[in-house]
Amino acid sequence: MRKHREISIRAFKKQQSKDSLFLLAFVILVAFVSCMFVSFFVREAYDDNKGRFLERLSEEKKVAETNQHLKMEFLAITQKGYVEFAAGERLGLKKPKEEEVLVLR
Repeated sequence: MRKHREISIRAFKKQQSKDSLFLLAFVILVAFVSCMFVSFFVREAYDDNKGRFLERLSEEKKVAETNQHLKMEFLAITQKGYVEFAAGERLGLKKPKEEEVLVLR
């Protein structure tokens, strides 16, 4: 009778290991699918933040270029003789002839 008992216990252990193996495979599969699902949303959030960052970076670059352009223009305006150049170039003005100038004192 004792031998019979050991055989039934061994059979029970083999059946239990098959069930636990199936359960382990199912848990691993669920964990893998969950990780894929979460990674999809994390990737989507990353791409969204990356797009906003690149947009902000391009706006900052435009502002920096405009600032540099304005600095150069300011330096040019403050230099002697630029006002005369700008009046001729941008406004179409020219230096008056001597007979066109009237000096009042």
